[in-house]
Amino acid sequence: MRIPILSFLLILFITTSHSQSIKVEGLNSYMQNKLSKVENIESSNDTLSIYGYNSNDKSTMKLRIIKLERGEVYAINSWSHLFQLGHWRPMPISLTTIPFKIRPKVKNLETSANSGIKNLGLNFDIFHFEMDRYFWNGKKSNHKIFAGIWLAPSVEELNATTTENFLNEDEKSKQLFFNAALTLNYSYNDITFTFVPAGFDFATSSVGEEWIYGGKRWWGFGIGLEPKFLNVLK
Repeated sequence: MRIPILSFLLILFITTSHSQSIKVEGLNSYMQNKLSKVENIESSNDTLSIYGYNSNDKSTMKLRIIKLERGEVYAINSWSHLFQLGHWRPMPISLTTIPFKIRPKVKNLETSANSGIKNLGLNFDIFHFEMDRYFWNGKKSNHKIFAGIWLAPSVEELNATTTENFLNEDEKSKQLFFNAALTLNYSYNDITFTFVPAGFDFATSSVGEEWIYGGKRWWGFGIGLEPKFLNVLK
């Protein structure tokens, strides 16, 4: 009977000693001697638990606990690219549609602008700058600026004019295309606003290959959403 009691008291002593060794500090105190590399942050109301490493000891993870005073905000910035370890955890992908496409003049066709949700694809983050902000009232915001590659299928309606009379005058044909584009993005709390400086449509059929815009550059604007389920793929 003594052994379980002694074991319980020993565990209690170790736990109590460990918790007492981690003091709660203010934001100013932490910023004067902050961790050189932060791995994770957990927030609960006005208290932050910051896990990371010191510059002089990169083998032992440290825990720092900060209590934010009224009006205080803790911000942390990070850079990442697709060849960096950890860039794909969680997966940096957003579901994005490009409803506004502007196609420059091609041959005898003037510049044209199209609108409408005819595509939905994946926007892959290849390089980004990110800032997380933690507020004293428990709220959090995320800002991210990134360059990406967007891949998506789309359906375009072809006619005699856009196929240079490959189709008959009164004939129309809807064809499947594969879209690829370079994107510049700003994301706020998982909602992404996208500018496409250069995008291209590639045919998937012999009729589609006759489309006058096939393989020609277009540019446009889009909007996207980062699915929450991707956050668990770490």
